Amino acid sequence: MRVLIVSNDRDYIKKAKEVYEDADTALSAESAEIMLSKKKYDFIVSDLVKDSLGGCAVKKLEEEQVKKETRPLKQEVIAVYSFKGGVGKTTLVKALFESLDKNIKVLVVDLNFHDGGSDLSFMLDLPVLPHIGMWLKERTRENFFENLVEYSSNVSILQAPPKASLVRDIKENDVDAVVKFARSKFDVIIFDLPNEFNEVVKAALDNAAKILVLSKGTEGEFSRMKEFPYEFLTVFVRPARDFKKYAKELNLQYKVVESIKNEIDKICNFVFERK
Repeated sequence: MRVLIVSNDRDYIKKAKEVYEDADTALSAESAEIMLSKKKYDFIVSDLVKDSLGGCAVKKLEEEQVKKETRPLKQEVIAVYSFKGGVGKTTLVKALFESLDKNIKVLVVDLNFHDGGSDLSFMLDLPVLPHIGMWLKERTRENFFENLVEYSSNVSILQAPPKASLVRDIKENDVDAVVKFARSKFDVIIFDLPNEFNEVVKAALDNAAKILVLSKGTEGEFSRMKEFPYEFLTVFVRPARDFKKYAKELNLQYKVVESIKNEIDKICNFVFERK
């Protein structure tokens, strides 16, 4: 990413350089126009010009500083889990990775194995091939990257296969290998987990730095939360009326939302500890 700083204020330039270490600097609008004629920039940050200069968009430094501060840590591993189906877990996974800065490389690992394919594959309209079952045939690092679906410029998917039988031999150490390989190229790894608790799911939870549980706040979900052997963050979506009583008993860290899509910023602030 090429950024041009346009300013004659030393303090402003210093702050801008803290955000964009490799940015070029122009001390006036006139010199900036000359530089723009010789090199293509993605955008400008400036306290001298507004809106655009030479066809290049101008952004406020304050906005860009906030973006840097709210970026999740490198090598963040997040597991998205639920104790029942139909709560919007896959919608949350999609909203999470779409809300992240486009400079952040994200891998989504779908471990929802069902005949007919997973909700994530349908929601993202992914091709049937490749999928995780194809990687399991060789289990090599090279084969791993060959079997990722490139969903966008910064998001790749290791998708579930169309038939559960294609991953019948998956083991917990395969999940460990996925994380190991992914760390070399991705900043954030998001596990989309089924509402089950088996060895493969446990391996994903063991690898996660943060576990995000989506819930409707029903009594049955709280019963399973009580037995869940991990620390986790909870997002309640339009929860049951008496959910606060149970949440207090379990000492949960939680946020309440009416809509995942409309309140994704609130969820991200909670997950990534944004101020």
